[in-house]
Amino acid sequence: MPPRKRSSSRTATRKTTPTPDVPTAVPGERVWLLDVPFRTAAPGAQFVKKWKSYAWVGSELPTELAPFKALPFSYQQWVEDDINNSTGERPIASPKTPRSEQVSGSAAVIDAARAGRRGFLLADNAGLGKTLIAIMSAKTIAEERGEKNILVLVDRPAQITIPHWRYSIASVGDGGFRWLIMSPDQLKKLIARNGRPKYTFGMVIADEAQLYSNDTQRTAAFEKVARFSNAHDQAPFVLSVTATPGHTPADQRYLAPLFAQVHGESPEHWQDLGARLLESGLPLDKSYGKWTWSAEAKESPALQASALETVRGWLSNSKPPLMIHRPTPWGPVPLDGMPIDLTPAQRAEYETEWAEYAYEMGLARKSRNIARGRALVLRYRQKAGMIRAESTAQWAGAQVKSGKQVLVAVEFVSTAGDPLVEMIEDAGISVAKLFGAVPDKEQQRLRFQRGDAPVVVFNVTTSISLHANEALPDGTFASPLPRTGIFHQPRYSGIAAEQTFGRSHRDYQTCPWLIPFGVGTKEEDVATTMLRNLQSVTGLKGGDQSGLRSLAELLGVEWLEPDVLTSER
Repeated sequence: MPPRKRSSSRTATRKTTPTPDVPTAVPGERVWLLDVPFRTAAPGAQFVKKWKSYAWVGSELPTELAPFKALPFSYQQWVEDDINNSTGERPIASPKTPRSEQVSGSAAVIDAARAGRRGFLLADNAGLGKTLIAIMSAKTIAEERGEKNILVLVDRPAQITIPHWRYSIASVGDGGFRWLIMSPDQLKKLIARNGRPKYTFGMVIADEAQLYSNDTQRTAAFEKVARFSNAHDQAPFVLSVTATPGHTPADQRYLAPLFAQVHGESPEHWQDLGARLLESGLPLDKSYGKWTWSAEAKESPALQASALETVRGWLSNSKPPLMIHRPTPWGPVPLDGMPIDLTPAQRAEYETEWAEYAYEMGLARKSRNIARGRALVLRYRQKAGMIRAESTAQWAGAQVKSGKQVLVAVEFVSTAGDPLVEMIEDAGISVAKLFGAVPDKEQQRLRFQRGDAPVVVFNVTTSISLHANEALPDGTFASPLPRTGIFHQPRYSGIAAEQTFGRSHRDYQTCPWLIPFGVGTKEEDVATTMLRNLQSVTGLKGGDQSGLRSLAELLGVEWLEPDVLTSER
């Protein structure tokens, strides 16, 4: 059979319209960028490589895609607004009336900006209302300087901290500015391939500014975005917000450009903050590649306090002042120890653990095995908490029965967070979980705040509120039941402890806290030392370092790096 001839229609070259690289919208439509979880269906949406996001074009999002829409003030919405050259959805929240200390705090920040300064340190104690102070002052400064873009950097977990800032902005009005709220992990999105910032921000709020103290990728990105190397009159106004500025003056790297301006010097001269502080006569030295106290200062809390006061004076004695640090008018945290009588089995387990720890630590010290020493400290902290877990669970249940809501602070997940939740829930008490990879952390927080879960187990130390009567985003208020807390796994750092207390002891709400320990164990000595240290420690004094040294001596780890008692590695 002869081969069939191909028809001309088959041999003709088809004319096709090139597929555009990105979808476009016609008048009345919007390009919507979608946050679609991995392996989740998004009917009708297409993945756009250029935007690294799924997109959909239309006047309104279909119901099945609505859960994936970009959230207000997110980076995704920022890009979406640029694509559409229009502003997307803005959040709505019940209005808040600033308290007098928030109004006066905002005025102090604005005065510094009007004087031509490039920054300010807002170091009020936890719970005094730094978030609203920052937002109110940012709006005024941006307006007076003719700026449009405001960047807010928040601590993790982003599931909680970003919504907190979003609704706080909405509660006092966004002022018509472009707000971008993001966590330190997202900062790299603001850096172009050439290493320069993609966007220009006239106002930067760095919440928990101490996160930018060390030589890390996020610190490098932060310094680029905040244009640290720019001349003072060409830099954005950076509002550093933290109740715990740092253990040493060298930890305040995020203030280096402001220090330079105060001294009438260029930012470059303060790029190595520790070296410049040493040049100024402060008692510092470099250890393990990091600037810390000199040998003399390590032995003298008074010398540390004097050095910190010197640096603080550069800002507080400026005209106008470039920092405020105010105590909470509702007083210090009621803090006490909680002795626990261990059962014979628990005591035997503890004594065996301590004997093994002391023996192994001695070997590690002798061989200068730093990695082994660090691992031993970590294991001891975890094991001691596991032995006391049952007592903590029983105490939490008793407090709930007495009409209180209970906060249980932990540091580790598998050896404290998970088992405590299981024990407390086995007693028929619902628990909110704010640790590890638990999804929907904001919903977990609200379960506790509304009283649906009378107990919360958490390891978050910053940027969340767990106090009674909190004004919630939907206009309602948190449960008025009194809060009480237990430091099941105490963080040895006084600064970290203060941050933890500040989650519930805030906004004129008092929350007592307890530090538990097994009677007659090394934990009792540690708890006693911690209680003594915490009576005087604040983020602006040197007591935390001397306190950590005392604890290191008790645990036989003074030969290790200074951060051995504060690191979770």
